[in-house]
Amino acid sequence: MEPEKADNSLMNLSLCYERKPQFEFKCVLADNFFSPFEHLNVSSSTEKCHPFRKEIGALIDNPPEHSFWTSFTKEDTSKDCMWVDSSLQLRELANKLAEQNVFAVDTEQQNLRSYLGFTALMQISTREEDYLVDTVALHDEMALLRPIFTNPKICKVFHGAQNDIIWLQRDFHIYMVNIFDTYTACLVLEKPQKSLEGLLQTICNVDKTLRTRDWTERPLPPKMLRYARTDTQYLLWIADVLAAELKELKKYDECIRRCNKVCLTLYAKGQEDFKLANREQYDCRERAWKLCIWRDLMARIHDESREFVLSNEVMLEFARKVPTTYDVFKSTADQQRGGKIDEVSVIFLCHYDDYFNQIMSDKSVALETAFPLILQKCLGMNGTCGINLLNCSLLGNFIIIPFSLLVKKSGKQTSKVSQIPIRKPDVAVYESDGTLKFRCNHGKGQWYLKMGLAEQTQIHGEYALQLKTETLGGPEKVEKKKDLCNSCGKEGIELNRHRIVPPSYRKYFTETLKMDQSRDMVWLCQKCQKIALEAGERYKKTMSSRYEVSQPSHQKMVEAKEHVNIRRAAAALLDRPTIPESRREEYMEIVERHYGRSNLSREDLEGVRKIGLMSSKEEKNETSVEKQIIDNLLKNSGEDGVKRFCEEWRQQFVNDLHPTNLPSEWGIQESFVTLTVSISARAHELSVYR
Repeated sequence: MEPEKADNSLMNLSLCYERKPQFEFKCVLADNFFSPFEHLNVSSSTEKCHPFRKEIGALIDNPPEHSFWTSFTKEDTSKDCMWVDSSLQLRELANKLAEQNVFAVDTEQQNLRSYLGFTALMQISTREEDYLVDTVALHDEMALLRPIFTNPKICKVFHGAQNDIIWLQRDFHIYMVNIFDTYTACLVLEKPQKSLEGLLQTICNVDKTLRTRDWTERPLPPKMLRYARTDTQYLLWIADVLAAELKELKKYDECIRRCNKVCLTLYAKGQEDFKLANREQYDCRERAWKLCIWRDLMARIHDESREFVLSNEVMLEFARKVPTTYDVFKSTADQQRGGKIDEVSVIFLCHYDDYFNQIMSDKSVALETAFPLILQKCLGMNGTCGINLLNCSLLGNFIIIPFSLLVKKSGKQTSKVSQIPIRKPDVAVYESDGTLKFRCNHGKGQWYLKMGLAEQTQIHGEYALQLKTETLGGPEKVEKKKDLCNSCGKEGIELNRHRIVPPSYRKYFTETLKMDQSRDMVWLCQKCQKIALEAGERYKKTMSSRYEVSQPSHQKMVEAKEHVNIRRAAAALLDRPTIPESRREEYMEIVERHYGRSNLSREDLEGVRKIGLMSSKEEKNETSVEKQIIDNLLKNSGEDGVKRFCEEWRQQFVNDLHPTNLPSEWGIQESFVTLTVSISARAHELSVYR
């Protein structure tokens, strides 16, 4: 049933407003406003840099020695565990940690039901005891631990420290000085298994499995308590084993340097990068832009994740076709979310009328006018959504960059205005007569300007680029082209971009040869592309024989294909719970055939996901056939040999497809487009720019 559209603030409050633990915080360092995050300033300097860069730099220059653990028995890790949720307990913990020379740390985050997220739990383990710190109850007092974490004489052991480091900066202004990261140690040692679960299993013979849960739940269930404790309980043991391997291979100092370089990471508020992926969505890009900004604003007001407010799938449907009534909205959302509309779109249900009535239905309404009114209705004197430290700053200056001015002349956005919560829309590139030529991203647009191939202009009130025809060889070189298959010449069908010289070869070309690639790109219909791909695979074998490079054995190729099918089946069973039952049975049969038994557990499926994958060391030693061919050509004949190699591929393309609609400038030995500027003269400048 459609919610009432009356001025009943209690009704709205009961639907969209939800009491959350973060609303009780009295000290919020990162709120939901658009301003950048302010880091701790310990030196009264105006320079924006890490407040403890000198201490971290000293550790990078002179890596310290650490002793993490002295025993290798599981019984020695059976320590006491203390739940810390009072100021007195936190002070006692700080005093105990100050006496240590090493301890292990981890954090658990609440991200799904919060805009920026916050730390919901901190786990700390010394050699004697384990501690679980309730960072929700002690949020405003966690700064007590700051001197401990910034003490360069105490080593803090993490597994995958980078996220924990920025989260602790965001919530408590706690910075890390002197860490040992077991994940970084695995990277340096080139271990195939780098996850904490894998290390616990292989080193400590301990299983650790738990799916994502709500870490703000109080009291935490025993299963979650055990899981959280396990994150640090054995970490000193694991660190000691890895450190011994590093010292044996004389890689210890390298690992310590890399670990402490991670400490220099600084937190910054993230921005949404919602991408319009294909040509079909160009016409709806402005609606998607408005919808993204509205969704972002609702998420900031209610301190929710954007996906909780409105999923990307439903948002795209709305951008393509605007729902005019609640029933249309509900049917669309139900179809996308399996009928669970009341669970995922409560905020949308309360505010969709403001959005559609004030913004989408009337194109003349400016967002600069509509959004402040929405803010006042939500957070003003008689606001319906509840005001707190996280959203109160939104009532200040709310500035939106107009859609037509997303690209400034400098190519940068002003730091003091709201960042658009969507990737910048593609730039339209026009011919000299005003005909739309193509669209490109902003990076490529800036390249056209830098190389002097186009100039900025405004067409239909929108920022655009206009090509300089004299640079492209004069008007006689610019043809009006239809969307035709370059091989069979058919019109009005879907075309795919096809590389005549396969990318598997081209990626090993020199930078100069990579730039001269336009002649090797053609547009083919699906039928012609299938013929070209099949012919290309046959010609690859011919090339391998000619250059005396051995192809992978047939058995190896068959095994690789089987492994891919098994991994895909396992991934579908794990990640797609809504697949049809018939398809589920088909996938399960594939996996059971591999195991030789039925009744497989989730852990079995997780194991199948990795079948056939090479370790990083194996991948490094694996040399592809294509690389061998290009390396031999460059070694024996230089770039001229590679050019002749490309000409052979173009000739083979002509022999296989007999194309009838290639551009008039195309040739086996000639460029697709002749630029009046020398590519070789600009090669260095282009490589630097990229």
